[in-house]
Parts: sequence; structure tokens; C-alpha cells
Amino acid sequence: MATVAQVLNRASRQLLSGTVEERNRLAVAVNSSATTLVLSYDLGGVRSGAVIELGSEQMYVWDVNEANKNVTVERAFNGTTAASHLINTVITVNPRFPRAMLLEALNDELADLSSPMHGLFAVRTLDITYNGSDRQINLPAVSDVIDIIEVRSRYKKDDYQKVNKVKLLRDLPTKDFGSGMGLQFDQQVRNGDVRLTYKAPFIKAVNETDNIQHICGFPESAEDILVMGCQIRLMSPREMKRNFTESQGDTRRADEVPAGAVGGSITNLLRMRRDRITAEAAKLARKYPTFLARD
Repeated sequence: MATVAQVLNRASRQLLSGTVEERNRLAVAVNSSATTLVLSYDLGGVRSGAVIELGSEQMYVWDVNEANKNVTVERAFNGTTAASHLINTVITVNPRFPRAMLLEALNDELADLSSPMHGLFAVRTLDITYNGSDRQINLPAVSDVIDIIEVRSRYKKDDYQKVNKVKLLRDLPTKDFGSGMGLQFDQQVRNGDVRLTYKAPFIKAVNETDNIQHICGFPESAEDILVMGCQIRLMSPREMKRNFTESQGDTRRADEVPAGAVGGSITNLLRMRRDRITAEAAKLARKYPTFLARD
């Protein structure tokens, strides 16, 4: 069982490929509004115009006092969120792959992988009390159903019989169906408990402490897909950056890193990601086959 932080660490470690970014430490704890930081070690690359990262918050450096190791910063830079930071918090100087960007990429990947095109999904259940007579019933407090996996009716405590002739209805009048979604039974079903098992999209992560399986609903065996997805999403824009005309100061760039080199380095990741999605989708299809009557 992995946390979001563990997945991001894995993606960052592989992206950096052994490169060690400059670091420092916070000598005095700060709240979410402080604009002066005291660092533990010589400032090094912490200069005016640098960007530093504490946790997932980025800060822009306005001014420095090397003698006192004080740094004047703009908080919540680059759309990140200001937060309190404890003494000895690690500071990364000009991070190549900021944590906030990694988290954005992970959530974009979770949303993308939830598409029916990929065949991946979270499995959720909903228990309903059925009166045995209504042909159509409301699905309470459910808005994330991609499709039905199965429906079972409780015959007795150790016998839940499968209901095959059932349909998922969408965009129903909320006057009669509060959630706008419902089930239609086209066969006789006993009154009592009905359990719906359905495909749902993955839930986006909010905090790095969130558990990928328990919170997001993402299968443990497919964590490497998230890692590759994060890497692809963070590497892809670098080819565009390389092609900025104002970025061509390095005269050796064309020879040593020719145009398309960054994009080419992503090709294998894209292939591996596609193959892994296909493999995981096949596992889910085998584990959760659908035998519902559609007509």
C-alpha cells in the first residue's frame, strides 16, 4: 500500500537519475504568512531570483542576507499553497520537478486513466433497500458511476442472487430521482436488500499522505503506471521550452542535444505505459466480468 508521497518520490528519483539538487535546511520554524526565512547553512545558490521549495510550497527569493543567512521570499509562488514549516525542513533550490507539479501530474493521470478507453476503474459498492414492486429506483448520493459490474438481491443472509436483467439509467428527472440516476429492473426481484457493484473513476489526491489504494481507489499492482504517467507529463513540456528562441544561448545545444531528443526519450515510456494499461485492464476485465442483459 503506497502513499501519494511514495509514488511522487519514485517518479522524482527516476527523473533526476542520480542528479543531486542543491539543498539547505530551515533554521527557524515559520508560519504560513512569514516572508523571512533563516537558513541553517551557507546560502549557496539561494540568490535573488531563485525559487526554493519547502514541502510542496514554492517561494520566490526577493533578497538575501548572506551574513545572517536570512532570505526574503514571496510565499505560495507558482500557484502553490502557503503552509507552516517546521525547523530543519529540507529546502530544495530551483527544483527541476517541483512537488506541486508532480501532484498535479498524478491527479491528471488518475483522471485520464479513469476513461473507459483505458479500461481501468475503481470498484465500489452501494447497498439499496428495494420494495420489490418499483421498476425503476433512485441511486442515492451516487454521481460517479461509469458502468455496472453486477447487481445482487439478498435471498437470505448467505445467498445473494445475481440480477441479470437490469439497466443503469442516467439524466433522469431529479424531481423523482434525486441523484438523476437510477436502476431499472426488467425481471422480478424480491423486496429487501440489493447490492450494486459498479465501476467508478479514481479519486484525485489532496495530500501527499493520502493512500493511493484506500483514498484514490487505484490498484496497487498498477502503481508503476502512475509513476510513468507523472514522468511523461513533466518531461513533455521540456521540448517546447527547448524550442524557445530566447533560450538558445548554449551554442553546443544543437549538437549535443538535438531537436526532438527530449521527445524521443519519452517514446519508450509511452510504449511501456500503454502496455501496462492494457495488462491491468485485462486483469480487471477477468476479475470483474459483466454478464448483465443490455436489451
